[in-house]
Amino acid sequence: MSGSYGPGYQSTVFLDKQSNYIFLKDIENATDISDGIDTNTIKQRSNEWQRLRKESRITGSTLIRALHIILYTTLKTIVTVTIHTILGYNYHDFNAKDIGYRKGDVPLADSLQTCPLRYLRLSHDNRYVVVSVLIVLQGVSGYPYPGDDASTEDLVKYYFCCLYTTREICGFLMLCHGISVSMSTIERIKRRLGLHRRQNHTPRFLVQEMILELRSEGYANLGYRSMWRLLNTHYNLTVTQETVRLCLRAIDSVGVDGPNYLIHIDGYDKLKSYGIAIHGAIDGYSRRILWLKAGPSNNNPRYIAKFYLNFVKESRRIPRVVRADAGTENVILRDLQIALRFGHGDAMSGLRSFSTGRSTGNQRIERLWRNLSESFTSFWRNKFAYLRDAEIVCTAEPLHIECIRYCFLPLIRRQLQEFMETWNEHRLRRQRQIQGHTGIPNVLYFQPQMFGTFDYSFPLQCSEETLDELAVEYSEERPIRGCSEEFLELIRYFTGEEPALSLIPQNMNEALQNFCVLIYMCDSISGRIYAI
Repeated sequence: MSGSYGPGYQSTVFLDKQSNYIFLKDIENATDISDGIDTNTIKQRSNEWQRLRKESRITGSTLIRALHIILYTTLKTIVTVTIHTILGYNYHDFNAKDIGYRKGDVPLADSLQTCPLRYLRLSHDNRYVVVSVLIVLQGVSGYPYPGDDASTEDLVKYYFCCLYTTREICGFLMLCHGISVSMSTIERIKRRLGLHRRQNHTPRFLVQEMILELRSEGYANLGYRSMWRLLNTHYNLTVTQETVRLCLRAIDSVGVDGPNYLIHIDGYDKLKSYGIAIHGAIDGYSRRILWLKAGPSNNNPRYIAKFYLNFVKESRRIPRVVRADAGTENVILRDLQIALRFGHGDAMSGLRSFSTGRSTGNQRIERLWRNLSESFTSFWRNKFAYLRDAEIVCTAEPLHIECIRYCFLPLIRRQLQEFMETWNEHRLRRQRQIQGHTGIPNVLYFQPQMFGTFDYSFPLQCSEETLDELAVEYSEERPIRGCSEEFLELIRYFTGEEPALSLIPQNMNEALQNFCVLIYMCDSISGRIYAI
């Protein structure tokens, strides 16, 4: 195999399949990479290639697939080893810990340190190519870099202090320093030097002092994992993540959110053209749905205030901050939140306890609406669109909208309740680029102590009688079945029963049958009135 590592340097690289060794052989009089690979040089080396090919039993049909070994770095060393293959159909894997050097070969690190990263050109005679790029970044560390010529023990200690695993240390020694040692040897060196992760922990008061000092120097926004790595790698402390988390909790108890730290409310209008509007609230920390209601409107501020007061009365707690958009439907809820939080005396009490912003920026509940659309809303939109396209229902006819609400709203409310209960009991998985804790929303909400936080809500400073008076004064219940009184009187005329109890569907088929009957009766009455 032939490859180029920069101007004025080319080398032939061979892979021994049996011993998993990499060989680098100098090629004299090599040309610059801009001129490509010197094919004459490759032909001169063909005999040596054939001999090594027989010795190592590598067949021409073997394909070594791309192997990317990225050894993690903290302001110190980035090593990328990429194995590219050109021809063949089979493949053979090998691990970084199995690669070594033999006497007389050119050390890989020495050959690459002075060579910039360049593109590699290959000739038709190539079979395998191993391209290794070594970039050394000198950084700040609690244990300084001992140098390229340091002993194995010093290098092991350095990489151990950088929080690398035994396998990663083995890779650094082999690929960056040309030292071939086994993982068991590194373990023995660590025991001999007294390098232990779970022993010799730094006293907690020293950890707290260092954290306070780092926070005063600009590290106030670091999470406990980043702080843990900084303390271990740069300040010669031996500390666990749990210790750092507890220290940060004691130093800054408000720095980490929890249940009721911020709740998000918003309306959902995807079914509004068919007379049904949805309103919901979700806890920002646990993503637990606090309420999910369907009715004739989500713009009536008295309806929204009723949802909020029911939640407060049930939990007997006031959330720290409520986030909503600046619409008029939230004006009563805003005043209630500010009034109920006015006497708590914290930094976010009173006016600061209600936050407004654009609806698109309310990410927690916007994400909820996306999940609701996938598993709930799309079905109902398609169902109502079919009735409209079949000219069974006319969305411009108020009586038809009333019939939709009367027949389908009980079923929709029941399905929303089932969706909310299922959501609050399902396990949230970790997602890329999305902040948040993983777990079950109900567990995160009711058991915050299990996750190192607490409930940020405040106690209710008034009696339930006061809440009832506020509800009478500033809120109102949604209409029965979402319909107007005139339409309910029409239902009484048709059925001779109370509208709240008649024609309650148990499934979609019953709802469709009731809807078709009501549409026919309403159209017939409307026609007689029009004729008169």
